[in-house]
Amino acid sequence: MRSARPALLAPAAAALIIMSGCTSGGDDTSAAGADKSTAPTPAPATPSVPSVSPAPVGLDEATRTTCTAAEKDITTALKEAAEAEKIGPPAGHSAVSAQYSAGAATLYTHAFTSSDDVNAAVKAVAAEMGDLADTWAGAPKKAPSKAKLTAARAKLSTACAAG
Repeated sequence: MRSARPALLAPAAAALIIMSGCTSGGDDTSAAGADKSTAPTPAPATPSVPSVSPAPVGLDEATRTTCTAAEKDITTALKEAAEAEKIGPPAGHSAVSAQYSAGAATLYTHAFTSSDDVNAAVKAVAAEMGDLADTWAGAPKKAPSKAKLTAARAKLSTACAAG
């Protein structure tokens, strides 16, 4: 039983590590005064918005920020999951599952904007990540398809662009 405890705690630890990175991103509102005084900080965020939403005319600022943050979090989660896949079975299956679960949990924090379309699209991506996490937790013989996740990401990009 002692060897099972670390295996059960590892996904929780991975989720906490990933979520701690999100906390610092969420502190942008509390440190708004510091961000306004330094002009270079907003500049990197501006190029990220066009990649997610080429024409965010109808979106409010908070929703555009959410689209940018969601895309960044998705990219980070997929990168972490790809790294975990390199571990190989059986430990790799748990690690990949944990990365997708953490990514889904992070995305749900972005699912509360003024745009119902963006909210639904973010929830769809999170749900697909959750489904992939469940599939990986079952120790599949081969890597599951990411087609549904790719389609959900495309819907999110469309929702962020349409606003």
